[in-house]
Amino acid sequence: MEKIFKNKDYQIQGLYISAAKRNSGKTTISIAVMRLLRDKGLIVQPFKKGPDFIDPMWLSAATGKNCYNLDFYFMSKDKIKKHFLEYSLNSDISIIEGNHGLYDSFDLYGKSSNASMAKLLSLPVILVIDVGELNRGVVPLLLGFVNFDKNVNIKGVILNKVHSKRHEKNLIKAINYYTDLKVVGNIPNDPELSIKQRHLGLLSTLAGKDIENLVFNISSKILNCLDLEGIIDISRIAPQSLTKSYGNIKLKYNIITPPAKTESGRGVRRVKIGLAYDGAFNFYYNENIKALENLGCDIFKFSPLEDVSLPEVDALYIGGGFPEIFCKDLEANINLRRDIREKIETGLPVYAECGGLMYLCRSIACDGIMYEMVGAIDAGVKWTKRPKGHGYTKLTPVFYDKNGRLWFNKIKSIKGHEFHHSYLENLETPLSNNMNFAFNVEKGFGVNGTSDGIIYKNIIASYTHVFSPAAPKWFKNWVSFIKEIRKDLLKIK
Repeated sequence: MEKIFKNKDYQIQGLYISAAKRNSGKTTISIAVMRLLRDKGLIVQPFKKGPDFIDPMWLSAATGKNCYNLDFYFMSKDKIKKHFLEYSLNSDISIIEGNHGLYDSFDLYGKSSNASMAKLLSLPVILVIDVGELNRGVVPLLLGFVNFDKNVNIKGVILNKVHSKRHEKNLIKAINYYTDLKVVGNIPNDPELSIKQRHLGLLSTLAGKDIENLVFNISSKILNCLDLEGIIDISRIAPQSLTKSYGNIKLKYNIITPPAKTESGRGVRRVKIGLAYDGAFNFYYNENIKALENLGCDIFKFSPLEDVSLPEVDALYIGGGFPEIFCKDLEANINLRRDIREKIETGLPVYAECGGLMYLCRSIACDGIMYEMVGAIDAGVKWTKRPKGHGYTKLTPVFYDKNGRLWFNKIKSIKGHEFHHSYLENLETPLSNNMNFAFNVEKGFGVNGTSDGIIYKNIIASYTHVFSPAAPKWFKNWVSFIKEIRKDLLKIK
């Protein structure tokens, strides 16, 4: 269904926040910029480049709007444009936080870089620079970034880790003399902000109120260090170029479909999905949740840490997170673990990713202590300090049958992402001899370097996180499968 907007020329106000290198304070500053613009009464639509879960959680908290991902591996250029536009047109300003450095890329020509994304979306760039060990030397650094690719529209600079007023004055004087860039921020060298930047990942385990307090504190500290009007002025550069880039694109919005009607006029029962969501499990792409809602699903959140029983649902979606941090509490919730195990044995469909896979296993061993988990998957999990799998994945089904009932065998290939510090082992027999797998791993590590997607009953559990725009049939097929299983269970009853 095509949605019509008053904004027919796609006059989007937006900008791209990037940095010279990693660990420049870009995420902390992005959180503050977005929250402070929201505080001015603007509707701020956040985006994150790359496959990250954690930064989008913070950007969502800062803006009050779901953050969406833009990624060259997952999406074609046209799909990236449409994705960006679909979620931007009802906002006052759209802001993308980049990943890594502006020109960093896996390939020689920078096809996957932030610079390429900014050019594709015709957005002006604000560059965050860590000036802790720089003075006048910031100028050749900036000129190098500006002149390396003159099609990248770098318009502003935010200086981070400024030591003193004198340091700030010398930096601004040099930048104004040698460049045309506008300095729109001077952030003091605050060790507390640096600590928070480094620990934003683990801080995602905080409760909602604590997350809100942290966002408030970060933005309050930076409020007087940013030129918000200057940032808004830079964002106004976007509309004219965006009109030229997107003028011929027609957008089909994913409007949530109302319940279908039977011949008697009665509504068909919507699919109910139980979503594990708390400090231990909160790594979900917002696109995935949106896809399920668009397919006519109702989402019911439950907490493996606190709830003693499952809600009445047709299936479970247990995403990633940090179950290893909450092993003791997860183990202590015996009633919920038993409830999940019993319902799995009676045929409840479950889709689990990474942390969810770990939770469904027999146990998790962390720091020399073994904690009991759900036990539906007959394997133990061992946590390690070094990542076991990290990066993009590509999976192909062990057996492809588009007409078969098993929903994961109807897709020829799946692109995803993994980042896990754990691996599976079976104490009785070699894991590969005791497990059924849905996928061969063409790229990545998965469960054992060659396979991913453990199958048991109506469970599929993998280390790969699926991104729905990169696998549009994934959740569609899963929902159809859930409906078939629901019919079977009703017949048994």
